[in-house]
Amino acid sequence: MQQRIISMVLIFLMVLLPLSVAVHSLNTDEPQASLPSGMDIERTISPLPQLNTPGFQEGSVYTNTTVSSGGDFTCAIISNGSVMCWGYGYSGNLGSGGTTTLYNPTQTSSLGAGRTAVGIAAGLDHTCAILDNGSVACWGYGYYGQIGDGSTTDASTPTLTDSFGVGRTAVAISAGMDHTCAILDNGSVACWGKGDSGQLGDGTGMNRLSPTLTSSLGAGRTAIAIAAGDMHTCALLDNGSVVCWGAGSTGALGRGTATN
Repeated sequence: MQQRIISMVLIFLMVLLPLSVAVHSLNTDEPQASLPSGMDIERTISPLPQLNTPGFQEGSVYTNTTVSSGGDFTCAIISNGSVMCWGYGYSGNLGSGGTTTLYNPTQTSSLGAGRTAVGIAAGLDHTCAILDNGSVACWGYGYYGQIGDGSTTDASTPTLTDSFGVGRTAVAISAGMDHTCAILDNGSVACWGKGDSGQLGDGTGMNRLSPTLTSSLGAGRTAIAIAAGDMHTCALLDNGSVVCWGAGSTGALGRGTATN
């Protein structure tokens, strides 16, 4: 009989103890640990549009270049899509409407009504920016056609280049010493400016005052990144190969010869 009573007491205690713990947890103000839901886990990985992709690889169609240095100056795209430049501005390459040296970041003149910059490239003394609608505006020294507007005059404020072709827009850009090349939305490449060494890739040694398509990149090939040097240009193609054009006297074209 005594053993039966002891057993009943033990069973009662076993039932009572978990209930008391549960009641305490309901009445306490202390936060209770819990496993995160699947949604919480997903939120720890930012969606692609929220990743800080701009500025990863200059001249790539997958990311945007947001800061670029020229000969003696620098330009950067800031968070609201406007452009600020600083440094030596002798040719209007700072885009602020003047030709004076600026020792602090200074906003350029308007990029156009409602327009913002998404990519930027600075040459020796000119600058070009891809705008949010895929057009390109350039400013600075224009003697060789670097502004791309059909003239050889300098521009101290952002000036739209001529058309890239019906329906064509720019998606990546790189500036050399006196020329600029852009990858277009169909993977082709257009260049403008000084071309005496073949750095424009159109099969001639002529300067181009407006964006001009290069010769073929190869059957079925498209460009996915581009880099312009002083007097040569190289493009990374969609199959991982690289093509170059322009001055080759120092081996810059990587083709085993010293010819342009």
